[in-house]
Amino acid sequence: MTIKAYAKVNLTLEVYGIRADGYHELRSIVMPIALADTIGISEAEGISCDTGFADDLCVKAARALDPEGSRGARIRVEKRIPVGGGLGGGSADAAATLIALNEMWKLGKTLEELAAIGASVGSDVPALVLAQSGSPVLMEGRGERTMVLDRAERVDIVLVNPGVHSSTAEVYARCAARRERPQGRVNDLQAAAIAIHPEIGTALTALAAAGGREAMMSGSGSTVFAFADSPERADEIARRIEKETGFRTWATENLVSYQKTVP
Repeated sequence: MTIKAYAKVNLTLEVYGIRADGYHELRSIVMPIALADTIGISEAEGISCDTGFADDLCVKAARALDPEGSRGARIRVEKRIPVGGGLGGGSADAAATLIALNEMWKLGKTLEELAAIGASVGSDVPALVLAQSGSPVLMEGRGERTMVLDRAERVDIVLVNPGVHSSTAEVYARCAARRERPQGRVNDLQAAAIAIHPEIGTALTALAAAGGREAMMSGSGSTVFAFADSPERADEIARRIEKETGFRTWATENLVSYQKTVP
């Protein structure tokens, strides 16, 4: 079977103090978008994934779903979401793997149960399990506390990736934690990421100059995004930025419907 693994943008990402477990206390609203990887899963002996990474999140997700190791699966990943781009690609792949294996193995778990299992796989995985249904998700703590929000109206989005790999650990290490809730939407990691990779600031400037609204970095970078007034306008902004900067761009939209697994 195959399943889409939908990327996300962070509509807000607030970073508070460091918890006793060493993680930062976060508050973020995750919005799923139509840009997606494709995950193919088939029956097999043991668990394997064609990415070749020993710590692959899809493999980790499969093992978390079947800790006894009594089932097997071969996982194939067709990547479209940029790696190290702040769009949750690896976590989305793990979330989709949990959803698909739950169906293939006929486990009958709810999305909420899968999200709880996903917390052991990665901080973004619980929210992205729930976000695959098409609704924004509020995530708090280090990502283990989640709440599905009302489904958003369709919005057109422009993504710009400046072609640098942003290290989440390095960005968090440079981030100044806040003490109070902000007024409006923020990304508290943005300034730290730009200090490490000035190209992110260049991408934000280009987005604003081309007419993108409310330009902001997603996650720990390096992808930035903005809203557009129509699909045609999103295409126009994306083409202009790609021509002027050479950065990779996408014109996309938020996810408003759930694409189930397909045999």
